[in-house]
Amino acid sequence: MIVTTQSYRGYVFTIRDDPKEPGYTVDFPDIQEIVTSHDTLAGAFANACEALDLYLETLEKLGQPFPKSRHRLVVQTP
Repeated sequence: MIVTTQSYRGYVFTIRDDPKEPGYTVDFPDIQEIVTSHDTLAGAFANACEALDLYLETLEKLGQPFPKSRHRLVVQTP
């Protein structure tokens, strides 16, 4: 299984590639409502960004606050 963690607009998301399942699955630990997928890693990343944009845009239109980001991506260098 391949797992990569990314960040977009201050929200962390995880992309998983399970060899038993086709494609890549994406989830946001701070926003349980967003789950997406794609058959390529690049497509999964693009879908994650688009899904977050649409979710936040909808909250804004409804006058609801954005969820707080509790997770942070930490990059360590050797």
